Amino acid sequence: MPPERSGSLPRTVATDPMVLALAGVSLAAIGWLLWGPGGIAFHVLLRAWLGPALNLVLLAGAVRLARRSGRDAADRRFWRAMTAMGALLLTGHLGRLAGALRSPDAGAVPTGQFQSICVLAGVTVLVVAALTHPRPAAPSRVRLRYLLDTTAVGTAAVVAIWFMADRSAALGVSSGASMAAVAIAVVTTFAVIRLVMGGHSPISSATAAPLVAAAVVQCVNGGVLPGSAGWRAQLALQITAVALVSVAPRVQELADRAAAGRPARRRRTYSVLPYAMLGLVFAVLPAVLPSGLSATAHVALGGLLVITAVVVARQLLTFAENESLVRRSDAGLETLRRQEERVRMLLEYSTDITSLIDHTGAMVYLTPATRMLGYEPGEMLGVRVITLIHPDDLPALLGDLQQLMATPGATFTYQARYRHKEGSWRWLEVTSRNLTHEPSVAAVVSNARDVTDARELQDRLRHEATHDALTGLANRVLFGRRLAAAVGGGVALLHIDLDGFKPINDTYGHHAGDAVLVRVAECLRAALPDTAVAARLGGDEFAVLLPGAGTDTADLVAQRFRAALAEPVEVDGHRLTIGASVGAVAGTGVDPEALLRRADEAMYRIKHATRR
Repeated sequence: MPPERSGSLPRTVATDPMVLALAGVSLAAIGWLLWGPGGIAFHVLLRAWLGPALNLVLLAGAVRLARRSGRDAADRRFWRAMTAMGALLLTGHLGRLAGALRSPDAGAVPTGQFQSICVLAGVTVLVVAALTHPRPAAPSRVRLRYLLDTTAVGTAAVVAIWFMADRSAALGVSSGASMAAVAIAVVTTFAVIRLVMGGHSPISSATAAPLVAAAVVQCVNGGVLPGSAGWRAQLALQITAVALVSVAPRVQELADRAAAGRPARRRRTYSVLPYAMLGLVFAVLPAVLPSGLSATAHVALGGLLVITAVVVARQLLTFAENESLVRRSDAGLETLRRQEERVRMLLEYSTDITSLIDHTGAMVYLTPATRMLGYEPGEMLGVRVITLIHPDDLPALLGDLQQLMATPGATFTYQARYRHKEGSWRWLEVTSRNLTHEPSVAAVVSNARDVTDARELQDRLRHEATHDALTGLANRVLFGRRLAAAVGGGVALLHIDLDGFKPINDTYGHHAGDAVLVRVAECLRAALPDTAVAARLGGDEFAVLLPGAGTDTADLVAQRFRAALAEPVEVDGHRLTIGASVGAVAGTGVDPEALLRRADEAMYRIKHATRR
């Protein structure tokens, strides 16, 4: 199906080529029947030939709708019934055409007995299909509203039938024919309106309009129009009714096409039909009042009509205002629902843990991101946050966390290690805000993200910036910091320079020299107490910081180091030996650089003495 042009359904119908063709042919024929030249025989034949042609349009449209994919079974069943009605009407028109060809005279102007039977059968098929079309389940109040509307239509129909039957004699029409025509029109109108109001209709209100209009025109022609109106008016009205019925399937096709390109419209919560029926009965009322009423009676009747019209208008206006409020409320609720769904999805798929913590420090809500710690959200409910923090991190945070819990509106951001379900630890950066004073929250809101990789990278970079890459010992920068921090309490300092290292590098290569340096670092660590700091100052130069120690301790450490260093280092099958010159000094509250220079001088004195 080609895409529908943008625009309203009335504009689409008014510009549709098929509808324009039907309207053009029908209006031309109606104009000719009313005012065109020619005798009665020509006009009768024109009416007889045009009827079957229009019925073929009805039949083809109904067949297309009955076969269209995408419709449910009930809708297709209704349009199959419309196809059957079209076939019956076509049969009746073909019978009329045969009679007109035999006798194109005044006797062929009214609807004949055979065609009347076909029309009645077709209308019966339509009414039965409309009345038996399934309606969706609805609440009791909706069913009651539907029953009241149906009662209003039925009551107005009874009044109209009685009124038309009562006035038929004055109009020159037999009361039986008048009542039959009006009854058929009213029943058809009632069935179609009931179908549209039922909630799941196979036809749109735009499609129902020409069907109802055709029933009214047929009622006027068969039950109201007096014989004195002339054969031209009768033929014109007959073609008008046929044209209106024939265009209905095409209007439904256009309505289906337009509905496919836009969201479904929300049905009104109220109906104007009962008020229309009230207007119909009031319209009949002046015509049935007895003559000779006083002026006061006429004024009272007029006042009644005006007040009723005003009250109805006011009621409809109130309904419209309520409808607008309901629509805005529904739109607001839908917007709120979408926002809630958006927030839910954001929380559902966020990689950050969002949690709510009550006044006891226990978690009462968590997002699925809790799985980064190996836990399902339900496992964490009721667990106190501080039980998950690493024991080494908790003491520094506990005071701030307690202050956060006690201060509404306070915010606290920190990093700490949180226990993983498997026993490992993950670094989390947590931002918490106390919203216990907000009734809609009444909790501390925390957002935590995993920063383990970033923290490990920072630690690695920090270590690389302060440690020697080959030996893992502190570098000159870190050693200087530690020395400056400890010198005030008294320190001993060893300055070490390797003996015979250059020949190893030159003879066996740098990889052998690196192996020797690593071995020296291992020996140094083994000889030092836990509080000591060993450093590689550069090349084959090392230093040791002994906080709180004197020269005796320094000499003892130097002795242990030289003893460990006496063990040869095996590199590529070569047993390499290395020696070291160690200068030891001690001092308290002295300049760190001066103390380091003294250790350097002591080391060189020992190195020179060894060479002699």
